Amino acid sequence: MARGTIFLVLGFICTQTFGQGTVMPATNRDSNVVKQLFFAGLREKMSENYVVASTNFNKIVGLDPNNHAAYFELANANLRLDKLTEAEQNIKQAIKLNADNLWYWRLLGEVYKRNNKMPELIEVFNQLIRIDPENDAYYFDKANAQFLANQLDAAKKTYDEIQVKFGDSRDLTNARKRFQANGSATESDIVKLLEGNQADVKNYLYAAGLLLQKGNDPEALKVLVKAQKLEPDNFEVNLALADIYRRQKNDEAAFASLKLAFESAEMPLTEKVKIIVALFPKLSQPIVAKNVTELSKLVAEKNPNDAKALALYGDVLYQQNNLKEALAQYQAALKLNEQVYVVWEQVINIQTLLGHYDDAVKVGDEALTIYPNQASLYYYMAYALYKTGKYEPALGNLKTSLQLDVENKSLQAQIYALQGDIFINQNNFSAAKTAFEKAISIEPDNYLIMNNYAYYLALKNDDLTKAAKYAETAANGMLNNPSVIDTYAFILFKQQKYDLAKTWIEKALQNNSDKNGVYLERYGDILFMKGEKDQAVIQWQKAKEAGNGSEVLIKKINEKKYFK
Repeated sequence: MARGTIFLVLGFICTQTFGQGTVMPATNRDSNVVKQLFFAGLREKMSENYVVASTNFNKIVGLDPNNHAAYFELANANLRLDKLTEAEQNIKQAIKLNADNLWYWRLLGEVYKRNNKMPELIEVFNQLIRIDPENDAYYFDKANAQFLANQLDAAKKTYDEIQVKFGDSRDLTNARKRFQANGSATESDIVKLLEGNQADVKNYLYAAGLLLQKGNDPEALKVLVKAQKLEPDNFEVNLALADIYRRQKNDEAAFASLKLAFESAEMPLTEKVKIIVALFPKLSQPIVAKNVTELSKLVAEKNPNDAKALALYGDVLYQQNNLKEALAQYQAALKLNEQVYVVWEQVINIQTLLGHYDDAVKVGDEALTIYPNQASLYYYMAYALYKTGKYEPALGNLKTSLQLDVENKSLQAQIYALQGDIFINQNNFSAAKTAFEKAISIEPDNYLIMNNYAYYLALKNDDLTKAAKYAETAANGMLNNPSVIDTYAFILFKQQKYDLAKTWIEKALQNNSDKNGVYLERYGDILFMKGEKDQAVIQWQKAKEAGNGSEVLIKKINEKKYFK
């Protein structure tokens, strides 16, 4: 019953998530707590747990009131929760701290659109033009906002400005046709105007957006279908269609539209990455897993020389436990760009999970030539060395890792826990106990470390009271982990608390399949000690049928007696 040390790595995609609009700020209080809260908030956001995400970002701004990225993410979460007032306050604070961030102004624009604040929206486009004066889309959007605010003269001037700056275009000609209509501009006016202006896909998209804001999905769908007929390969149209179909729970149509968008070379790779990442929490659903795999494979095939695209496909495969295929994608990504540290980590991680420890050591040595100061890399190297029986080099790497990172408490706890594993294998139980106690003191809610330590104590019959305390805490903290629950049952058995041990081993069997030979043998041992000898033999026999062929088990069955 070996207990392996479990370590986590941040995927390549997590780095990419910050690519548009979210950059971890270098603040005066860039503490480990703030970093952990930020990443925790992003994870909750990706899982669409916006209430929890907003809680994390609120904590950050409480600790660090100058953290503009946290205000941006807080505004994002509140917008998703339809807390428009709070979202507006949050994004305005982010802009106050960093007035030149394009994505902050764009989010404020989304808030104003939802609130139908057209005059304020005009000023947002002024700021976007200030930041990115060569993007004609902002000028057209400004003119649209002026038109909807009934500032017709101002809109005409903006179109004149577009002509002077960018020259004549079909978009400009079509946009100017709206002035053929008289009176104030309304949502209905825009849609009616579009009926006679079928060449202007940009305005169709804008009209569809207005209809969606009003909750009029059926009319928005009609507008987008017309737009798609004009430009079947327009990725923005296909993305909008996919969103509506998704809201209508028409998954087949949603995926078909999303695939059309992904096939477009005009759709930015960063947008494709964001969409696929957002679907990660739903990969447990077979249809989602199938579609996401197809989309990420499509991205990789269309971008064979882009490390991000290959690593994205690798992440999707990794999330589905297709380790060998994921490893191939990560290795291909490294050949294109060896300057992405998290991909190195993923390669070593997968090689370790596959049991290719010698390969992991070789890759680790190569990675260290590029990243000699990465504490976590020394930890991963130490783990691979430990698994190959090279205990002293492993301990040396762990010492270096501790010296390089004195702030990452989670990593420190893992280092001391691995030290404990190594000392156990070196028959230095006293040193192992010291290492495990340090690990638990650093990270007192790490139930896996507690579980491993408790199991070692039980094997040595050393301080079963402490072992039971740790095992009970771990079992209650991980009620869906049969291995952890089994450890507690094992210790209770050794304490001769057979009734309680029976309760917990039954929980382990409930949370696992009934074909685990180790748990079934333990169940039989407990029943025997309770005097239920016939039932004990039945469970031992089940353990044998489940593949447990140990000599001791066979002896128990043959002699109908318990043996250690």
